[in-house]
Amino acid sequence: MILGMTNMNNNMKRMNFGSNALKLLEKVEGQNSDSVQSLDGVINQAFDTKFDFIERQKGEFVIFAPKGRISNVTVKFFKDRIYRAASEQRCKVIINLRYATLIDSVGLGVLINTHKVADQHGGMVVFTDTPERIIKNMKMLYMDRFLNFAPDMKHAVQMMDR
Repeated sequence: MILGMTNMNNNMKRMNFGSNALKLLEKVEGQNSDSVQSLDGVINQAFDTKFDFIERQKGEFVIFAPKGRISNVTVKFFKDRIYRAASEQRCKVIINLRYATLIDSVGLGVLINTHKVADQHGGMVVFTDTPERIIKNMKMLYMDRFLNFAPDMKHAVQMMDR
């Protein structure tokens, strides 16, 4: 759906989008109607999709540390590796969320499936160093009753050694 610049600008302000989205909008203003971007295009460019994913083996533990958004756009970069680790018999997987900025429904689905796969193979997944805003969402969704959360790596190791 193509919107006129005035309507797009008003819509973005009404929806409280950040300054990055508005700056991108300013770039496309003044262009002729043939080159006007859709609102979705402007929004997708405004949100930074930079993502990094670290995987380390430390003794009997496999540690994953995603950095950035865990979303439908980024899960393809790590889903296979995390499922493979969780499918090992008696696995001990730690997922450090310290640098995660957001977890959308698709990302949460991958994390839940990882937990289920590990559980089916007699293993365990512990999420650690979870940012406060993400842990609040997890509690609101009652995920803290289903998934294993530890405040830090030391406590994650202790949970697995029980």
